[in-house]
Amino acid sequence: MAYMVTDTCIGCTLCAKKCPVGAITGEAKKLHYVHSRLCIDCGVCGSYCPSNSIYDNEGRQTFKIKERPLAVVDLERCSGCNRCVDVCPAGCLEMEDGEPGTIYKVARNVRTKDCVACRMCEMVCGDKEAIRVLWPDGGRCYSLNRATTPQEVAA
Repeated sequence: MAYMVTDTCIGCTLCAKKCPVGAITGEAKKLHYVHSRLCIDCGVCGSYCPSNSIYDNEGRQTFKIKERPLAVVDLERCSGCNRCVDVCPAGCLEMEDGEPGTIYKVARNVRTKDCVACRMCEMVCGDKEAIRVLWPDGGRCYSLNRATTPQEVAA
């Protein structure tokens, strides 16, 4: 089930620009639409929406967040499989040389400002848990919408 945009949408286009899979369409200053077949339920759209016009796949309103979670690679667990790099829609991850004197490569988040915390990299890493999406306080990000009210978002 996909996220949905309500009629309070101001058409700022931010959700469409930040959607990592291009699931949102619409014209500037007009109501936008989430295409359910493309939506991966990551919540990026709701975390950027300035008018809080997006509801999650369970019918709960999402809210814009100030602090952004970030994909973090545990270099000791990374096997260099490259799957996270291949799946990253924002192009944040790259394979780079591992420890000096070794021949293997490891993933690194080289463009942190572009990371939208869609968690696709984390999902393809599987049980290795070499890559996790973390909040700035170090807590694991299971949902981009930790806050449940606008007041909690502002705090």
